[in-house]
Amino acid sequence: MAGNSGAFERIALTRLPELQLANGLFRATPRIEAPGVAGPEASTLRAGSIVLLGLLRADEVGLIHPFSTGALRTRVLGDLGTDSVGPGELGLTLWAESRADGGAIGEITGLITETVADRFDRIPLEQLSWLVSGLTASSERSGGEQTTVLLDRAEAELLARMAAGTGLMHDPYHRIGGGLTPVAGQFHSLIALDQLVRSERGENDREPAQRLATALLDLQREDGSWPGIVDSLRGEAAALYPILTVTQVALAPIAFGSAQRLGLEGDFAGAISRSIGWVNGGNRLGFDLVHEREARLDRGILLRREPGAVSRGFSTAARRLRGRLDDPEPERLILDPDVSSEDLGWLLEAWAGR
Repeated sequence: MAGNSGAFERIALTRLPELQLANGLFRATPRIEAPGVAGPEASTLRAGSIVLLGLLRADEVGLIHPFSTGALRTRVLGDLGTDSVGPGELGLTLWAESRADGGAIGEITGLITETVADRFDRIPLEQLSWLVSGLTASSERSGGEQTTVLLDRAEAELLARMAAGTGLMHDPYHRIGGGLTPVAGQFHSLIALDQLVRSERGENDREPAQRLATALLDLQREDGSWPGIVDSLRGEAAALYPILTVTQVALAPIAFGSAQRLGLEGDFAGAISRSIGWVNGGNRLGFDLVHEREARLDRGILLRREPGAVSRGFSTAARRLRGRLDDPEPERLILDPDVSSEDLGWLLEAWAGR
């Protein structure tokens, strides 16, 4: 059982050393696939950037940990020039750099200009959200013209992704199934909108942030979980699983905690409490997914692999004929005990010093 910030801090700082590579970055954990919404491959740079963001948060509140954030920052910045670096990694690194000394903000902003050009519409929702968060944080730190121009375009694209009837965010990167998106992308979008609202320029983003926050509150199920895949055009769950621990104990608390501090309307504290209740045995399997004594957490609960046509047929038929998805029987579910460095980085971002 766990539900306090100290437990989450200890878990993250205890497990992260096991996942650090010889080059100073962190192991990239493959994304969990879901039909029609497979995203870009995981990368050690992305993992390192998220861990750096979390460790810098830990530094801000005076937590003692075994890492050199300066060395990790140097390694992350040194890997930004490779061809495989995308807008997501650049946004995360810019976000972290805005929390450090800010000396590389200009360099990262230039790389964003070169990498993205004017094609913000091609950026996956999750990565676009990270980019908006990074640009917002850096604009408050440096306020350069180049940053302002990029943020204007990224903000406009993010707002254009909001589905008119539901308040959820559409992701053109995931074309199969129309508006199908991992729920994590919705929470990252809310985090980005929260940051915009908190900034000097973001009062016009308050209403979209409220709409998205309300839509996410409405999507929370009775057991406290959020569906793994949502249909942003219908405003409903598209697939209940996978349900990932990081969504329940990190992404939802970051997004809703910020929304509450901004004065948005909604029972955000209750939603966070129910969310943590799900990982503390309130799930379909009745398992604790956060293990305070062993200082570890499980990655989440997934569907067992079944023939694709059978699995998709059950899901599609249930949603179209009954208008809802039924929870699968427990024997169709499995626990994933793997641990992800990205998840631990978000855990620090959510709970360090809270």
